[in-house]
Amino acid sequence: MRPLPMGLALAFWVSLNASTFAFSAPIGSFHKEQTLPLPLSLPPRHDPLYDLALRLKSSPSMLARIPRSLGEWQAMFQEDPSSPLHRIARWKLGLEERLPAQQGGVIISAEGVAYPAKSDWATPAKGTYRLTALWALGEQALLEVSASDAPRREGINPSAFDTVPLTRFAWRTGEWHWQIARAPLRWQGGYSGALLVNDEIPPVPYLQVGFPLRIPLLGTWQFEQFLSEFRQEGRTVWWGGRRFQRNLGDRWSVSLSEAFKALSLPDGITSQLVPYYLYQKWLSNAQRQSGWLNYLAEVGVQYQWNAQEALYLFWLIDDMRAPDFWGGRGASTPRKTALLVGTRLQPTPETRLIVEVVRTDGTPKGGVYGDSGHDPRYAYTFKGLSMGHPFGANQIGLYARLDYTHKEWLLTVEGTNRRRFHPQYLGERGYEFEMRIARQISPQSLVSLRYRTRHLRNNTLEPDARCGWWLEWSQCF
Repeated sequence: MRPLPMGLALAFWVSLNASTFAFSAPIGSFHKEQTLPLPLSLPPRHDPLYDLALRLKSSPSMLARIPRSLGEWQAMFQEDPSSPLHRIARWKLGLEERLPAQQGGVIISAEGVAYPAKSDWATPAKGTYRLTALWALGEQALLEVSASDAPRREGINPSAFDTVPLTRFAWRTGEWHWQIARAPLRWQGGYSGALLVNDEIPPVPYLQVGFPLRIPLLGTWQFEQFLSEFRQEGRTVWWGGRRFQRNLGDRWSVSLSEAFKALSLPDGITSQLVPYYLYQKWLSNAQRQSGWLNYLAEVGVQYQWNAQEALYLFWLIDDMRAPDFWGGRGASTPRKTALLVGTRLQPTPETRLIVEVVRTDGTPKGGVYGDSGHDPRYAYTFKGLSMGHPFGANQIGLYARLDYTHKEWLLTVEGTNRRRFHPQYLGERGYEFEMRIARQISPQSLVSLRYRTRHLRNNTLEPDARCGWWLEWSQCF
């Protein structure tokens, strides 16, 4: 059977469930009594929130595009809006009921870089640009477009990116929120990356829907689902995700998520109606055995002491032997799981400290996110980049970040240290460290001195060993 087109499949799923559940206000949609910050979740890279902050919240950390969670963004935009762009930012964060219809703006920023002679970090491009346009088509519809060459200057595979990292149309219909986009996706996780749905890969086209649903005896949960279809190595693949999330009181929140990457999508409607795990089991038969759908699931728990400090844990399951009563008797399936545990602290009002530990399993055939000996497209990767955590398989690593701001000065320190979790299997090992000292010289200008050192060894190849410093100028127009 030919797979169902992406939009029709998801629309069918939504229409079916609309008659099944009762709804209440979702996380991120407008609610007059909403005072608690959103659970720890970073917006995808290239999200226009960073550009809006450049224009509306002049500070060294904004000009440096320091990563922030949605809860931190909410705390920054609590005051009443003073401009159309301010109202757009609050609408995106669920703090504003309506957009300023037929209003918007364009935000332009640029970076210039000066390297010393024979720098290990020099690139042919000595600068980057970013142009973001936002326009409210109505009181509940927003169009966002970003153009930038920044992704093509650095990274593991710069040639995988083009100059339009984000195009997104978002709208609300009552308590439901929708997106049609070509953009990166990211679901929760930590500051080092997300385990299940991460934004390291190039932008992909997708349709996403979210709404609150009330489940008897279990309360009200926020539901989100997306489906994406794109080409990989000249052939079509499908990527889908589904998440249930609920706040448990003022401090705790829990999330249950699942995702898949499929080389085919038979009975496409079914894939959007039932849990992905059951869909995989039902459609696997003598003609279609393993190796056509890569299934992953994740459980997340977060605890917030206050708006700025939190403890969080995410556990991902790529593969593991099922219990005997579930058909696992006699199976030899290797364990492929990942774990991320982290904390965000604020020792002083000017200081933010983030510490995370990440562990991912390795196996003889690659481990978590790997292709398990199947078609290479089965691996949870796209264009050589992980769709999950950027550490990849067979890792145990420490990530730490310190941000300190005092008046017009900014100090950031960020580093990782990794080794193989299973010494007998392949995997990357080494360290990476970066420091930035910056000063805001005008409301829209920042000058930074940056230093980076890296020593990473992957398998038997020569290590990627580099170190050096450079000057950087950041400007918002």
